[in-house]
Amino acid sequence: MSGYPAVSLYEEASLRHHAYATGTTRATAAEWRALVSEFQKVIDVDIQGPSADDAQYAIASSWMWSIKVGDTEAPQQAIKALRKLIHTYPNSTYRPLAHYWLGRCYDYINDDSQAIMQYQLVGNRYPDSQVSEPAKLELARAYARQGYGTRAETSYKSLVDSSINQEIGDVAAKELQILKTQPKPAAPPAKENIQIQPQQRTQPQQAKQPKSAAPITDPEPLVPKSLTREFGLTAKTIVIDPGHGGKDPGGLGSSNLGEKGIVLSISHKLREVLTAKGYTVLMTRETDHFIPLKKRTEFATQHKADLFLSIHANAADSSRANGIETYYLDVNSTDKASEKIAARENINSGYSIQELETLLDGLIRESKSEDSKRLARHVQDTLVQNTGAVDRGVKHARFVVLIGTKVPAILIETGFVSNPVEGRKLTTSAYQHKIAAAIAQGVDKFLGKTGETPFAKVQSLRFVAKGVERNK
Repeated sequence: MSGYPAVSLYEEASLRHHAYATGTTRATAAEWRALVSEFQKVIDVDIQGPSADDAQYAIASSWMWSIKVGDTEAPQQAIKALRKLIHTYPNSTYRPLAHYWLGRCYDYINDDSQAIMQYQLVGNRYPDSQVSEPAKLELARAYARQGYGTRAETSYKSLVDSSINQEIGDVAAKELQILKTQPKPAAPPAKENIQIQPQQRTQPQQAKQPKSAAPITDPEPLVPKSLTREFGLTAKTIVIDPGHGGKDPGGLGSSNLGEKGIVLSISHKLREVLTAKGYTVLMTRETDHFIPLKKRTEFATQHKADLFLSIHANAADSSRANGIETYYLDVNSTDKASEKIAARENINSGYSIQELETLLDGLIRESKSEDSKRLARHVQDTLVQNTGAVDRGVKHARFVVLIGTKVPAILIETGFVSNPVEGRKLTTSAYQHKIAAAIAQGVDKFLGKTGETPFAKVQSLRFVAKGVERNK
């Protein structure tokens, strides 16, 4: 696909969009408009090409971001772009997002009737989508603004009773209580700063600020044991652990394609990306030499790491196995396939049985598993979205390199060197950069450092393969 001209145009424009949206480069209204033109070129090459719907959604996203810098035409242009996406690409996985953001745009221009219609469409047509519950919350608020008290109460109660996102459920409960205490017609409930927060309504001619909360992702429940959430902790120092090295080649693919060199190259690129984001980044190894697993975890502890990222590549007996998977530590793991992978990775641990038992006891007391699980989920999601690789899921196992760390830690299997196609991709600098950027984006999401960027393709197809053995 990389040889397809429209794909190259899209990739170049998307990099600029990312820089603008994340604040790496401060963009003016004129620059956002120029970016719209770049994405339009992708569509002009082939309106049904492999990146055409991506480009159309990116056009809508660019107009939505342009609202922030005072472009008074941006709201209507965003609406136009979203409607074009819906009508031109009926099978696009962006359709749930398009209807949701149409509702938000209509909210912005104070057209509640149209907003209500879009939120209803999300609930009726895409009840299992990641924007279903945010749309229900906005629908309840729109009903309340219009004075439809009974409908608003029904919508709020539905979220209170059945929301899988505790934050949304809690806010719905609070706003329902406010609604009940107000005279009819009800005034708009106060909007709280939660993960999926609606923008404050302003006059159409004013520039509207995008949300400061996290982007729309898979809703996840509050995790009581999450230290990063409960105490608002952040990360300053990140340790990257390139797997294997020296006498330990790791997985081997066709033509003796080695895991140890691939993951070292990815790790160097990841360090560059994370350093550019302001993190202090250290690596357990920077060259091709062997380090016991025990020394790797000691390195992280010695340098007071806040996060630990172990980078690996997979291998299997079958050359057809492919995809990305991310592991976190669960001392109670009973997954036989994961146990087998962990056993092979743990061969050179350097720990005695007594030392391992002490580490496991300490880990249970400190309860780091929940933070590691959230980190793994964010990294896995961004990797799959950014690379298009098969999603093998977030898994848990007893990797020694994860047991020995005292901070949130994950092990990432970036792909299969034993798969001829995926193995070749893993050796290319462009694909390695894509992996590194995705991991860094997942770290940012875990730490809540990203603003709402209605750009990522959320509804990716996911395939979970199980029970594949590796030649470690």
